[in-house]
Amino acid sequence: MKTSNHIQFAWLSVLLLMVFPCLSLADETGGISTTPTSIEMGAQYDGINLKVKGTVPAGSDVILHLTGAVRDLHLRQKGKVGGLLWMNVGTVTLTNVPNVSLIDTSRPFSELGGVASPFRLESLRNVIKIEQDTKAEQIDIPHELFLLKKHERLYNEAEKGVHLGPVEGSISSFSAELAIPSALAPGEYQVEAIAIKDGAVVGKYATTVRAELIGFPKWLSKLAFEKSLLYGILATVIAVFAGLAIGLVFQSKGAH
Repeated sequence: MKTSNHIQFAWLSVLLLMVFPCLSLADETGGISTTPTSIEMGAQYDGINLKVKGTVPAGSDVILHLTGAVRDLHLRQKGKVGGLLWMNVGTVTLTNVPNVSLIDTSRPFSELGGVASPFRLESLRNVIKIEQDTKAEQIDIPHELFLLKKHERLYNEAEKGVHLGPVEGSISSFSAELAIPSALAPGEYQVEAIAIKDGAVVGKYATTVRAELIGFPKWLSKLAFEKSLLYGILATVIAVFAGLAIGLVFQSKGAH
């Protein structure tokens, strides 16, 4: 009976490998990992360089992409009323906006061909949806959003920052560093390596990196969400003492 079960299991294993060859192929031809595996955001946190390494099919170029959860943005648009006063003239709602999008490549996008286009920042124009209720002059809202996010270093498209290693059999290694900005919000982020060879995507490999508050920032955030009244009182007291301190500084300067 046991022998029969072993034979059935062996045949099932062979059948699975024949029907789903990619299950074993994925482990042999690529992978990705990061250092550190999680980002700790303490009081001294000012961004870090996230080290990424992995393997791809031999002869492949690599597009590296770090992205976060999508969210909705509700904005007010300013404009001149009567040609004189700047006022709110409408609202703009953007949906499906990634909170971060950092991109780097092993070669310039111009050399990777059209297959690389969906992985560029400009491709977000096809993802982000815009609802605009405004009487102001129409503007290129995605362009303005990209400028804002680039200023915060949350959006960036670089080239040639991914370094390819030597070929070993059917695989080659790669390594890179992604500059993680201080403006990064706590949460889970996906780091993906897209392997491109002969004008086609031949593999995608992803891992998850978690950014989390530690120490004083974590305590302060917990206080704000769980004890909002105490947080408000504390913030008011700090603001009062800060105002008194600034007043004393200016008085001392005036005395001289």
